[in-house]
Amino acid sequence: MLLAVAVGLAGCTPSEPEPQATASSSAQTPARNAQAKQARTDMVAAVSASTEPGPAELRFAIRKRPKVGEPVDIQFAITPTEALERLLARFQASEGLELVRGAETERFDNPAPGTQIEHTVTVIPKEDGIFYVSAVVLTDSATQSLARSYAVPIIAGEGLQDPKKTPPAVANTSRAEIPAQK
Repeated sequence: MLLAVAVGLAGCTPSEPEPQATASSSAQTPARNAQAKQARTDMVAAVSASTEPGPAELRFAIRKRPKVGEPVDIQFAITPTEALERLLARFQASEGLELVRGAETERFDNPAPGTQIEHTVTVIPKEDGIFYVSAVVLTDSATQSLARSYAVPIIAGEGLQDPKKTPPAVANTSRAEIPAQK
C-alpha cells in the first residue's frame, strides 16, 4: 500500500490543484502552511513513524529504476517548517544496499522556514529486492532538540521474487523421517 501511495504521489504534476486544508490542519503555523503550498510535487514525502508533524519535512525522488550493481541517486529535499537554530541529516542503507556517497549533510545554522535544502545520496543495490534507506533529521530550536527518523523504500532490480516462479521446496516424504501422529 505504501508503494502504491508513493507511486501515485510521484505521478502528480504541478498543475494539479492543491488539496484543501482540513479542520485539523488549521492549527498549523503560518510557516507550515506556506511550506505545504511550496512542496515539490516531483518528490514523495518520506515515511516517519511519528504522526505529529516535525520541525522539518523530508521528501525524496528516485529518477531511475535501481538496478543491481549500478549506482542510483536519491534526491532529498529537507524543508524546515519552523525557526530552527540547527539542522543536520544522516542517512544509512539497509543490508542489500551499499551507501557510497552522501551519508551526512553539512550542518545548517538558522535555516529559514520554508527553504528547501537539497541533498543527494548514492546507493548501489547488491541484489534484487526491496530495501530501505533510513534518514535521521536532527533539529535544534530555542525550545527543543529533536531527532526524527524516516524510511525510504528502494525497489532494486526485480524486487521481490514472484512466488509462482520460484521452485517449491522439495519435501522428503520417506516414512522413516515423518514423525508419527498421535
